[in-house]
Amino acid sequence: MAEPAAHPPLDCSLTTFARELCRIDDYDGLVELVRRELGGRLGLTNAWLYVFERADDEQALLVAAAGPKAALIRDELPVAPTAGDWLITALRRNEAPVVIPDARDLAENPEVARRLDNRTVVNVPIAMVDRTLGILGGGTFGDEGAVPVDEGVIAYLLHLGNLASMAIARFVLRAHDEDRARLEAELAQRRRLESLGLLAGGVAHDFRNLFTVIRASAGFIAAEPLSEAQRRDLGVIVEAERSASELTGKLLMLGRDQPPSFVVAEINDVVTGCLQRLQRALPAESRITFTGAEGLPPLRLDPRQLEQVLMNMALNARDAMSADGHLVLATQAVTIDDGDRRAHPVAQGGRYVRLTVADNGCGMSPEVVERAFEPFFTTKPQGEGTGLGLAVSWGVVQQHGGFIHCASEVGAGTTFEIYLPVVEQLAPELPPPDEASAPGGTERILFADDQPYLLDIVARVLSRAGYGVVAVANGAAAVAAAARENFDLHVLDAIMPVMSGREACERIRAARPEAQFLFISGFSGAALPVSFLADLGIRVLPKPFDAATLLREVRATLDAAAGQTTASVTR
Repeated sequence: MAEPAAHPPLDCSLTTFARELCRIDDYDGLVELVRRELGGRLGLTNAWLYVFERADDEQALLVAAAGPKAALIRDELPVAPTAGDWLITALRRNEAPVVIPDARDLAENPEVARRLDNRTVVNVPIAMVDRTLGILGGGTFGDEGAVPVDEGVIAYLLHLGNLASMAIARFVLRAHDEDRARLEAELAQRRRLESLGLLAGGVAHDFRNLFTVIRASAGFIAAEPLSEAQRRDLGVIVEAERSASELTGKLLMLGRDQPPSFVVAEINDVVTGCLQRLQRALPAESRITFTGAEGLPPLRLDPRQLEQVLMNMALNARDAMSADGHLVLATQAVTIDDGDRRAHPVAQGGRYVRLTVADNGCGMSPEVVERAFEPFFTTKPQGEGTGLGLAVSWGVVQQHGGFIHCASEVGAGTTFEIYLPVVEQLAPELPPPDEASAPGGTERILFADDQPYLLDIVARVLSRAGYGVVAVANGAAAVAAAARENFDLHVLDAIMPVMSGREACERIRAARPEAQFLFISGFSGAALPVSFLADLGIRVLPKPFDAATLLREVRATLDAAAGQTTASVTR
């Protein structure tokens, strides 16, 4: 048996150890300090620390090891299961230190101990109040031999373990504070993004009114005799309006104000279906690979919007990668539990499908990652990017009830993880409204909108189709007009000053329960009282719209009302 070198008396205080321990701020530093202490006093050449992440854990995880055999310990015993291990079970009960004078002398030496060739082993429970946080240990291996351990050593180990417990408790509390700070930062970012989204949605609503005027006016002009030069100019106007409308749609997605068209779909099919389009967005030398997990549950999603998210991220990767870059896509079923929410504090627990989009580009600094999803934030030169791609992606995923996690490092690429919740019970899809084309008519229509140009354009469209039109500027005026005259249809802007379309509808219905309505709105989603409209069976025509679309919706609403009246008379 090896004789330890002369050491300071074990009954002297651990003042030096405690003083040095105050300067340690991580587990590796703690275990290295313990190794030096155990080596200097007892001749134990190695030290280790296992922790239980939760009170009910059935295994202890190795978090740090120090000494000549540290790499071997990490390779052979990264996890120490509690079940069936008398030593860990005893330590878990927060009992006294457990000492094995020489593992070679054990009658039932565990296989892992034989592989490690343990000799003397000491393990101390690390506790805080009534909970065992982990196991702090030290020992010798192989030809290092065994060292003597007596009652004085046990008392010394208890003292050392108590000091180490306070340090580990400090690490745990600091980690809790860091989790809380990360949660607060993520919530602040979410509030900032939602505020910007609401602002963008409000601006987009005003734009949609203007685009409706431009689109309808262009239609009037196109019906007139024009020269070739005039038709070219008109074509430029029409194309500019179309592009501006698409940009407005992106702004509405930021505010979650662009309603998704949900269907039940397999996410692997959606990703596979857009791979060619993603490849065309990248340089010819770049590669895309996709690994889809098998047996994924179907999701309730909008394939078009999800494809837009993937395209936005592909374009982001294109600008970050070299010409021969590599974009990797993968899907996997995951479950978010309480432990996972440390990394995703705002996530709801449950089953998700994770869609990973990773590139090997230049990566982003922490400061850029923090702002990556902000609308209009871009690192591209002026004029080369709108700063809306990732912001729109964030809005879309939020509408789907999911969230996005971004991890990036300068020089090491960027990884986006998109988490989409699994819907356990899918609601039946409602049939789409009848879009059949219909001619005009001779019915009387009341139209209310607070935008003067839109008021004039819509009145002209309806009048040209043969309808009799009364146009008013707000909901209060609509209620007054409906009190003077019976109209076959009331076309109301949903959101207006003085009196909203919703309130006007309620007041007109109170006087005339049989009154028919069609709402138009630049808002949708959460900004519009969808549940109220759905309860009344009222259709909503989103702005911007062209003349033909307006006339089809008006005719369909009138015809549906006539059919209901006929059925009522027949009964």
